[in-house]
Amino acid sequence: MTDATHVTAVPEVTAAEASAAGARALLEPSGATLVRGADITGAEGLAELAAGLGLTALDQLEPFAARQPLGHGVWSQPAWPSTSPMCMHNELGWQREPPPYLLVVCLQPADSGGRTGVADGRAVLSLLPDAMVQQAERHGWTLLRRYTGGLVGMDWQDAFPGLDMPAVEAYAKAEGIECEWGPGSLTTRRTRPAVRATGTDGSPAWSNLLAFCSEWTMDPPVRDYLVTALGRQGLPFETSFGDGMPFTQADVDAASTAYDRAATQIDWRAGDVLLLDNVRTAHSTEAFVGDRRTAILHAGPASSPSPE
Repeated sequence: MTDATHVTAVPEVTAAEASAAGARALLEPSGATLVRGADITGAEGLAELAAGLGLTALDQLEPFAARQPLGHGVWSQPAWPSTSPMCMHNELGWQREPPPYLLVVCLQPADSGGRTGVADGRAVLSLLPDAMVQQAERHGWTLLRRYTGGLVGMDWQDAFPGLDMPAVEAYAKAEGIECEWGPGSLTTRRTRPAVRATGTDGSPAWSNLLAFCSEWTMDPPVRDYLVTALGRQGLPFETSFGDGMPFTQADVDAASTAYDRAATQIDWRAGDVLLLDNVRTAHSTEAFVGDRRTAILHAGPASSPSPE
């Protein structure tokens, strides 16, 4: 771990400047750009902005929390309590190839709170303990996810909308995911790289959900209840390093500290759009008061279905 704190302000551009530059050029310096005053009021406008940046919408499967489709490849904000912050994560980062780009539009800012945090995974990597980085680089990370609904988690039908069991299994096979079916439930397991190459120069970045999907990020009373009442099989998710070594409370604390030191915060205005390199850059959401509304579009280059 280095002693320096790596916080880079997110550049701000107009919608015209963004379209003239394109997504790749906008994201190369810091992995994030705020299109201030884009005046986006709905799904169609966000999709049009994405097209102007040379991007096209990608399908969504396996969300962490349920979203509603708004049309044009745009999705609502996740079903998440306004009183609970959402910690740093790379959107759909458990997929073999996560969406390379992410566009988040603010349709209605909160009365208070509700800022979006942004952290460059390259900076986070340099702020983590050396032993953690070496373990992650060597073995990757493993996610165990249980779809059961109930107190915490979601039903598998909500994670894979429109897919039946054979279709889910076909998707899982293509993604390198192990599936185990139970009565009305599904457990999945997959191992992914924890450090990924990013940008045109392939610089390594901390890009995983080891901390986000760890049992230790759950509210302690909820976690204790699930383990006591249902056993560890009651936990909706668990993470470990790819060799099976658990990701501990101390590891979560170290990752959270690194994210905090690297993070900058976005104060939203209605119509703003945040463009992210989703592999390089993690984002978070503060708790808030008021009718805060956002929408999201997962995107890839319009010329190719694969990440740049």
